[in-house]
Amino acid sequence: MKVEMILRRKGSDVISLRPEDTIQTAAAILTVNKIGALPVRNAEDDLVGILSERDIVKGMHANGADCINNRVRDLMTEKVITCEMDDEVVSVQDKMHNGRFRHIPVIQEGKLMGVISQGDVMHMCIEKAQTEASVMRELAIARG
Repeated sequence: MKVEMILRRKGSDVISLRPEDTIQTAAAILTVNKIGALPVRNAEDDLVGILSERDIVKGMHANGADCINNRVRDLMTEKVITCEMDDEVVSVQDKMHNGRFRHIPVIQEGKLMGVISQGDVMHMCIEKAQTEASVMRELAIARG
């Protein structure tokens, strides 16, 4: 199963931040959209980071509640691990597990195509397993 299948099902609308946005703005976007991370793009739309709920919590621990007025660039993760549309979901799961992160931007030809989460991957795997189980039941019934 390829990453492209997840994005096709999920959709490829990408909400992102700019490095100069405030953490307060980021927290509002995360909350309203019920998501856990946002890619950060510069003025040229290049991916320059990712900001997760975990990054905000770390910032609050280190700097107190005043970090809400900091800029996204102050708390974002700059070394972003990405995947591509034609990557196998299993290899992406390994990247997320080994890197201990839950969201990964999807890149194609240098362009940000979307973001997938561990939840998206898990949902797709469950759906695939249910379909396979259904096919097996139908085959068993057909064979009598």
